[in-house]
Amino acid sequence: MVQCEFRVQRPDNESEFIRLARALASAAADEPGTLRYQWFVTQRPGHYSIVEEYVDADAAETHNRNVEALLVQLFSVAELVSVSFYGELNKYLRDWISGRDAVSLNVPL
Repeated sequence: MVQCEFRVQRPDNESEFIRLARALASAAADEPGTLRYQWFVTQRPGHYSIVEEYVDADAAETHNRNVEALLVQLFSVAELVSVSFYGELNKYLRDWISGRDAVSLNVPL
């Protein structure tokens, strides 16, 4: 499972962010390894969170590769504030978190 928080960079980017978030959710709905992909509006203006759950780390990697163009667009209008991973990571995800701030990794006991 992954939980992320994003902050829209400028108020005029908010409608574009919402469009992209909905496009990402639509794409994830058709992916066989995706168990949950749900966006939330937070209490802080311009902040949104997402909970993503996949059958395994490889399914998360597949999702990211499938929606790479949408993610590039999303990161052009919003900043990743925090990300928390729960579970084992594969090499792709370990490389992705390397050198990033505000990342927490939680592995099963």
